[in-house]
Amino acid sequence: MGRSQEHNELDPYVKYGVFRKAFSNVNMFKSQGNYLAAHMLIFSILEDRVTAAYVTCYRALNDKNPPQFEDLKKIAFRNMVGNLLAMGVFDETIAEKINSVAMKRNQLTHEMMWRLDCFKEENVDEVRALINEVNKMSRRFAKNHEKTDSV
Repeated sequence: MGRSQEHNELDPYVKYGVFRKAFSNVNMFKSQGNYLAAHMLIFSILEDRVTAAYVTCYRALNDKNPPQFEDLKKIAFRNMVGNLLAMGVFDETIAEKINSVAMKRNQLTHEMMWRLDCFKEENVDEVRALINEVNKMSRRFAKNHEKTDSV
């Protein structure tokens, strides 16, 4: 799970600054040809966005807060993606794409010293596109499940 325990206490402007800096670093690493660093960081952002989608959509669907931080970090990334699929936030295609890049990231990370040349710009761009999809699907789901009080 890609967020610290202190994350929830941060001011929204501070969070925005953290994301801005993270994406700036991804772009800097890409411009330097350091696709390993760019890939590791962009995947961390994807993990955070999937977690945020889970929290937002769980809250919208159940009209209550999701499990607290300690319980959230026990949920494996693949399971969190599966939960979002089961809730109807993700479709099969996006869930498969996310799980595929996660498996690839794990494989490349564990074989890193032998496969440094396997980290490519297109891998970074693929994860960045998935972040956009996760954010879009999460917002759409939350909006469609907003509870409105009738007067």
